[in-house]
Amino acid sequence: MKKFFAVVSILFLFSCSNSDDDDDDSTGEQKCYITKFNKVNIKLNGQEFYTSEYLYNGNQIIKKLEYKLVDNSTSGQQYPTYEQQLDRTTEVQYNSLNQPVKIIEPLTYSNIQTTDYLFYDSLGRLSEKNRINTYIPDNTSSTQNFKYSYNSNNKITVITEKTTDSWGDIYNENIKMLTYDTDGNLRVVEQTNTNSPIYKVVTKYDNYDSHKNPFANVNVPFEDIFFLRLSKNNYRKYFKTVVYSTSSPTNPPAPYENSEISGYEYNESGYPRFAEYKCN
Repeated sequence: MKKFFAVVSILFLFSCSNSDDDDDDSTGEQKCYITKFNKVNIKLNGQEFYTSEYLYNGNQIIKKLEYKLVDNSTSGQQYPTYEQQLDRTTEVQYNSLNQPVKIIEPLTYSNIQTTDYLFYDSLGRLSEKNRINTYIPDNTSSTQNFKYSYNSNNKITVITEKTTDSWGDIYNENIKMLTYDTDGNLRVVEQTNTNSPIYKVVTKYDNYDSHKNPFANVNVPFEDIFFLRLSKNNYRKYFKTVVYSTSSPTNPPAPYENSEISGYEYNESGYPRFAEYKCN
């Protein structure tokens, strides 16, 4: 019987652009679109795999593929070997303005169907998202409503979130405040729950490089990379912690999530080599 290989990956993703031009806007530099990412290295046998992939129509993402690794070893092998197997396919639909308006995720093993509906303001900026999770057996659902506010530089600075059930009852509300540095890189996200204001979840991004963010040209606000798209460059340090109103500012709580790397290697177009690209 085949065994499945559990994959844990860290995404290093960053800024946001809705342009479909062939070149980087004002510099005339080559623009690249990420195709494969979430790289997994099997150290024992030297195999390498990408477990996530974007499929394009032109420069628009129309599908996101996610893979799992399956043990295909034969009897007598010194080290196990693996092969990719498609696990999930997410589809994206567009309106006549080439804006993504619907993200359809596959049915989960728990029979939950998740669909995102996206809305835009008069400037073409994402203004609202409804993330609907439907339990197929009884057709009950919950809706996460996100609303986005921008500063004068068209950067998202406030996100309000409200979750309701099938009967319209609210059971979760929170607000996220986003802070950027002078280079336009996201530095801090502070999330406060409306019903529990005594603490907040603080996420910090630090030690940015000066190179191009490989996810800068992702035109779809997928939930798993939403915040990481909002920066210009590539962060190399990240942590998340819970801060209580009683916490000492001189002795902050230890992070419960964190990662740090010394640096990246870059391709000839200035993008990190932790992904594959198609370049115009």
